[in-house]
Amino acid sequence: MKHTVKALLILCLAAALLLTGCSSDSLERVMQQLGQLLYGAQSVHYSDMEYARPDLDEFRRKLDAAVTGAGEDTDADTLMEKVYGFYEAYYDFYTDYALANLHYCNNVTDLYWSKEYDFCLNAGPEVDAGMDQLLYALADSALREDLEATDFFGSGFFDDYQGDSIWDETFTDLMNEEYRLIGRYYDISAQAQDMDIYSKEYYNVYGTQLEALFVELVAARQRIADYLGYRSYPEFAYEFYYGRDYTPAQAARLMDGIRQELVPLFRELPYDVWDPLYTASSEEETFAYVETCAKALGGTAAEAFDLLKTYGLYDIGFGENKYNGSFEIFLLSYGEPFVFLNPDGSRQDCLTFAHEFGHFCSDYAAGCSNAGVDVAEVFSQGMEYLSLFYGEDTGGLTRMKMADCLCTFVGQAAYASFEQSVYGLKGSELTVENMEALFRRTALDYGMEDYEWEDWSYVTVPHFFTNPLYIISYVISNDAALQIYQAEAAESGAGWKLMEDNLATAETGFAAFTEAAGLDSPFLPGRAAAIRATLEEILE
Repeated sequence: MKHTVKALLILCLAAALLLTGCSSDSLERVMQQLGQLLYGAQSVHYSDMEYARPDLDEFRRKLDAAVTGAGEDTDADTLMEKVYGFYEAYYDFYTDYALANLHYCNNVTDLYWSKEYDFCLNAGPEVDAGMDQLLYALADSALREDLEATDFFGSGFFDDYQGDSIWDETFTDLMNEEYRLIGRYYDISAQAQDMDIYSKEYYNVYGTQLEALFVELVAARQRIADYLGYRSYPEFAYEFYYGRDYTPAQAARLMDGIRQELVPLFRELPYDVWDPLYTASSEEETFAYVETCAKALGGTAAEAFDLLKTYGLYDIGFGENKYNGSFEIFLLSYGEPFVFLNPDGSRQDCLTFAHEFGHFCSDYAAGCSNAGVDVAEVFSQGMEYLSLFYGEDTGGLTRMKMADCLCTFVGQAAYASFEQSVYGLKGSELTVENMEALFRRTALDYGMEDYEWEDWSYVTVPHFFTNPLYIISYVISNDAALQIYQAEAAESGAGWKLMEDNLATAETGFAAFTEAAGLDSPFLPGRAAAIRATLEEILE
């Protein structure tokens, strides 16, 4: 039985919205169609979007009506009216969830938005369980054939919903426990907002709390995987959350190739490649960099940026209490994407904004992207690389990006390797001391000896807490994105065409996507060595 997260509900994992569920590719298509039917692209300015705390009682009433209709209605049109009503409530919930998240991230010390975001976060398991309940009820309905005969659902839509749903009381309780722990992570992070996360003071006050919390989270997630009969939590997460068409074992071999081939080059990086990090970039300069790139690319990029600019679908300014991260998120009920940035004031902000704008373009092109998360990261990182050709680079940004490319392969592979190994610690072995020892060994294996870090530094990585087993996506997607850069370097416009042609893809599997797009797979033997040759030439 295959259970994967609804791709359109991975609003952006970097946003730290852990949205769970299970669905099929056909569900993603139907939800996209429904969104266009109910809402369409409304072209609403962000400042005019109103938040209301989701009415869970109304959500339950609409769910009960649709589930009851699945068992009692004798007319498909009558049943579909109730289904639409449920989906509308479902969309509204996740739109308000996203708005609460954006307001909270703009100022994590704001108690009102903290409470609203907490409410939505904790309601997530019930809402997703409701979706699952309805789909199983429709699959068991006497009207199933009539529903699948429509263009809206299509033949075989309910094939993934045979038998019993995994969203029983026990599973929902397990998921609620994970969400509760994630909520604690946000609370601790908000309390530490004004503190240097690399300082000893931070560790003494908050780092120790986060280490203990991470032990609890790992144990809670292991219980989830055990309950569903998976051999390991990574296997569960790869399938349930990300629908990956490669295994943790394949990822481990890829990471080992990076360790052997790219770490030696990483150790030789000269410090002057990072000079742009010490060159200031104002909000206006950062915005202009990506706008120039979008206009030069034309087509989808130009159209998407015009939407972003006209309707204020971005927050890229400095904020003293902003969430420590950047992301793109889709506002379902409005049919519009949104970019959130926490700038550091350097030229790096130009690339970060380009990265999130790549996600924005994909969501714009698809009307809410149905691509798998690994595939989605190709477009974000691809836009970074393309911006080097069209964003009026100054001050060594291209060279720094190539160094960053190498660091993405090595650094994110190190994090992914550590994280995958963490979930192998069980029972009495699952301790803070063993996690620190594992992080120390991993850091040294990946050439971090010349960089400042502590054995407890893993608590500064939000993804470990909020988006388990996601980090490997940055590694494999960086490979495909680098190929976009190479195509653009070989022929002006070729890299952008490759990317634009695939922006609206609904492919969830990364291996399937690279094959369809004519890209080399990161899992090919010798691939890491080929990447090393390319980067050596650029960085020399």
